[in-house]
Amino acid sequence: LGTASSAFLGKLLVVPMDGSHWVGVKALAQEMGRRGHRVTVVIPEVSIRMGPGKHYETVTYPVPYDKAYVDSVMASHIDVIKKTAQSFTEKIKNRFAQIQKITSLIHTGAESLLFNDSLISHLAQQGFDAVLTDPMVPTGSLVVPKPFSGLPTINLLRGIPCFMDVKSAGCPSPPSYVPRFFTGYTDKMSFKERTVNTLVALLEPLMCRLLYWHFDNIAYQFLGEEVGIAEVLSESAIWLMSIHTSLDYPVLKFTHTRTHTITSEKVFFAVLIVSCH
Repeated sequence: LGTASSAFLGKLLVVPMDGSHWVGVKALAQEMGRRGHRVTVVIPEVSIRMGPGKHYETVTYPVPYDKAYVDSVMASHIDVIKKTAQSFTEKIKNRFAQIQKITSLIHTGAESLLFNDSLISHLAQQGFDAVLTDPMVPTGSLVVPKPFSGLPTINLLRGIPCFMDVKSAGCPSPPSYVPRFFTGYTDKMSFKERTVNTLVALLEPLMCRLLYWHFDNIAYQFLGEEVGIAEVLSESAIWLMSIHTSLDYPVLKFTHTRTHTITSEKVFFAVLIVSCH
């Protein structure tokens, strides 16, 4: 299944996230390319880890920063993590400043791709059959609705803050059973822990708004309509979760049924991607 001798050889567009998230996406892109499919990976000219591969082709786009700036941001990030002799207020201040630097880098990279009209037009003419992306940074998910309407989006992820992946996929996530991020709770909670967990769950919409407000603005500018990132992600066809029983607690993963107006070949191609994973 999915080898070069298959009756259908598809075209896969990959819009990855930089850093450690790139490792899993690169492996999947390499495997799909090795099986004979045409894989195109879209990356910025300057990145932390992303680069060319043997079994896929890369398309780069310019960004308004250089390698030295990226290295300085990552160096300061490591420095902030290593510093232990700090007061609580200093630690919060330094962490917040570092988060601002990293998110600014992410937003700038996303805007450089989405508002590169010539590149978006070029990609739209390539006849891709599916889009593979990491929705932690929803650049790839934003690309699909406008020039690639109807293409199945396959998300490869470890997780997204404030359970946006669970909500976007339509999965049940009762706070009495599913522990929230940063609480440190297991799936077996006392009454007090369930109460705290429920309060954290109630704050998740606000957290999502704070974390993704810039991407909500980008979505409005790029798509020309009032639409949130959660709504964009809800149109995804397949969610590939990189989870392990030794690291993650049981979570209900049943999703709602969504109808996609895509051809049987594209459905088949999406299944091939899952088989590689």
